[in-house]
Amino acid sequence: TLAKFTDVDRFVTLSTQSLHRLPPHVQQKFVRLKGRDKLPELLQLLKERPSSGGAILIFCNSASTVNWLGYILDDHKIKHLRLQGQMLAAARAGIFASFQKGDVSVLVCTDLASRGLDTSSVQLVVNYDFPDTLQDYLHRAGRVGRVGSKAPGAVVSFVTHRWDVDLVRKIETAARKRTSLPGMDSINKPSPKGG
Repeated sequence: TLAKFTDVDRFVTLSTQSLHRLPPHVQQKFVRLKGRDKLPELLQLLKERPSSGGAILIFCNSASTVNWLGYILDDHKIKHLRLQGQMLAAARAGIFASFQKGDVSVLVCTDLASRGLDTSSVQLVVNYDFPDTLQDYLHRAGRVGRVGSKAPGAVVSFVTHRWDVDLVRKIETAARKRTSLPGMDSINKPSPKGG
């Protein structure tokens, strides 16, 4: 349903021109791996990251993956917060406020956190699950390198499925040519996807 977007849509302040382009100063990195290798890769990434490395958003495609990944991070003593659409709106607001204050620098989330929320402290976005659409990728990538950020930031995407490769090629081409992502100009509403 589209209901999950209503409480955050009003915070969107991006101009439509920048909305359809990847930020040129944000590094886009794609890691091709098997599904079973995603977790070790993520843990390595989190453990290698310096404590001064800014905040991290880890995007998953479902609430169940957010919860599962949260339990794993607990086991590894990695302090984090979780944000997904099955939580009550008041709980989500509190979690995001805590993340913005910098109490915890790792947020595991669904696409709920990709739209319209101020994330100037975020320096790394990890697409643990590759997004379903170019629009979702663009919104997730837009969480780093924002106005007020202290560093340009990076997006690291785990690519596990054959069908993701086509999206990756389109994203890489658009980033290299600094053009709009294909088909973005005709899309104005969020995809009706569960979170």
